[in-house]
Amino acid sequence: MKRVLVTTVLALSVAPLVALAQAAGSRPDCVQAEGFVRWGASAYNHWVRVENHCARSARCRVSTDVDPQVQTVDVSAGETKEVLTYRGSPARTFTATVSCELAD
Repeated sequence: MKRVLVTTVLALSVAPLVALAQAAGSRPDCVQAEGFVRWGASAYNHWVRVENHCARSARCRVSTDVDPQVQTVDVSAGETKEVLTYRGSPARTFTATVSCELAD
């Protein structure tokens, strides 16, 4: 069973951002997503940040070209979550795909 690591962003991260890119995928305009890497333990960790600026909760499916297994994350209205998609990569680049639907 794959473990999903999700963090709720409450403050600015102290870890350095190495690369940042918009994420592909189908989602409402009020949901933004971007992929980024953080350097840690002599390798890059791939993260995807999902920001929900909508009035309703969103359920998002997150995957990357490095790890195509889909992770599902629920993001409440006004909330931002980060999803760790790959730990310990030698590569600092990846392409994220984030597709979201708003809750009824």
